[in-house]
Amino acid sequence: MIRKLQYCIILTIGIISMTYGQKSQMDSITKVIDKMKQDNSLLRIKDSIKTVVIKEGLDNLSNPKTKELEQYKNELVRIRLSDSLRLASQKAKINALREKIIPFKVKLSYKELFDIYSDLGPLSAQERAIAAQQHITGIYNQKTYVKDSLRTQEKGSYINILYEGNIITSIGEDDAIWENTTKDSLAAKYIQIIDQGIDGVRNSNEPKNILLRWAYTVGVILLLGVLLSLLNTFFKWLIFKIAKKQYIIQKNLKIKNYQILSPHHLRSVTLRIFKTLYTAIVIVLVYISLSIIFSIFPSTERLANDLARWIWQPIKELGASIYSYFPKLFKLIVILIIGRYVNKLLRFFSIEIKRGNLNIKGFYKEWATPTYKLLRICLMVVTIIIIFPYLPGSDTEAFKGISVFFGILISIGSSSAIANTIAGFIITYMRPFKEGDWIMVNEVTGEVKEKTALVTRIRTITNQDITIPNSMILTNKTVNFSSSSLENALIIPIDVFVSYTVSFERVNELLIEAALEVPNVEKDPAPYVFKNKLDETYIVYRLHAYTRKPEKMYFITSDLNENILRKFNKEEINLLSPRYYPKPKEQ
Repeated sequence: MIRKLQYCIILTIGIISMTYGQKSQMDSITKVIDKMKQDNSLLRIKDSIKTVVIKEGLDNLSNPKTKELEQYKNELVRIRLSDSLRLASQKAKINALREKIIPFKVKLSYKELFDIYSDLGPLSAQERAIAAQQHITGIYNQKTYVKDSLRTQEKGSYINILYEGNIITSIGEDDAIWENTTKDSLAAKYIQIIDQGIDGVRNSNEPKNILLRWAYTVGVILLLGVLLSLLNTFFKWLIFKIAKKQYIIQKNLKIKNYQILSPHHLRSVTLRIFKTLYTAIVIVLVYISLSIIFSIFPSTERLANDLARWIWQPIKELGASIYSYFPKLFKLIVILIIGRYVNKLLRFFSIEIKRGNLNIKGFYKEWATPTYKLLRICLMVVTIIIIFPYLPGSDTEAFKGISVFFGILISIGSSSAIANTIAGFIITYMRPFKEGDWIMVNEVTGEVKEKTALVTRIRTITNQDITIPNSMILTNKTVNFSSSSLENALIIPIDVFVSYTVSFERVNELLIEAALEVPNVEKDPAPYVFKNKLDETYIVYRLHAYTRKPEKMYFITSDLNENILRKFNKEEINLLSPRYYPKPKEQ
């Protein structure tokens, strides 16, 4: 019970608010109309006085001078200009008010005659429309209609439209304002509309015209049936021929080496296209026939106009939009052509630098491709900024909203991608490594197989392809084994633990001999040995062997270890391993 009471209270409040809203809207419209009437009256009085004064001044000039005449003429021109501006302003206000209020229509049978927007005296707009419609219908129902009996009568601030002395409707200042004209012009327009409406409805309801309309309707239906039958027969024959592989190309549809459609698929697509075309033609024919049939009968003539407008209005608007867009389209094409050739010029310089045909001091060959990509991105951004105002719909709120949405989406979702891209360009211009170099990043050692804007791909000695984000490479230590191999050669260290009982001169000789016998170990600079540590039971020797083949450093290390073992075994020298000796406890 309480819930029902709540619903009733909410419904009552809603009805009161709607009524109050409508009343407040009508009050605001009435205030605007009253203000316009006051402005019109005051301006009309002022302009009339000025016009009279100017004309009297011109009449009183006995010996007019050119300068004085020009002043009066300029004043008259100014008055006419102010009138035209006032009328334009009033028209704009009326058009704005039309969107806020729905008029009441005065009809005769199926035909709409005119609209009534405002109240007049004690009668509301709806009551005025109903009364005028009843009077006009009564005139139509009379056996005879005398056109000359329609006349106007000015009474006070109103103009009455009479037929045989009876008032059909009255026209006030508000009606003239709503129609953006004068009362006299509006009264003459109403008389013409009423006369044409009565004559038109009378003529359309004559038995001869009714029979003629039905005959036209039957003719249209028969013609539609014949057209549909012929169309059906033609398409059945065409589809039969296509299904039997006649009148169709018996070859694959290809673009270069890519096969888009086989003969079977091409035949299926062709059949589907013709069936769709048949359905579309049938719909168009039925639609046109309905429009013609509706236009034959006066009561459905408006519906026929609506059917035609639903089709032709969008086509007309689309055509007008395309035609008006041509100047912008030409500008857009010119901008795109210029951008295309600038891009080709940048690509040409990039290729020439990469090939070594064009040398720029301080600019390395490996910078050519990333620099071109960076400049191309900048060129694309600049081109988009320039052509954006020329894109269709770019000034609409929907286009702006979608642009902002995608901008936010990209900025939020691509933060890591942007960071990796920036890191990729920084790495490129820092030149810590290039493709083909052997590097170590985060304990991953391998050959650089590919460098992109986002990641770097490394292939290890075990043929594992590891993808590392560029931002990780930028923020971590990178060791390049290949960068110094061309000038100073790469040093491969080997640690050996030998007892004090063996002469260190002999150890040096054996280690250097073992290194020089390994392939890809350089003889110049020659290998050398360091004594890195003197332990309690052994000496730590470190062999340094040079190589200019960093990609083979794992194989060289293996061969060095093998040769060292062979040499020392041959000399019966034992190789020790490091041991852990705990410190003695303090006494």
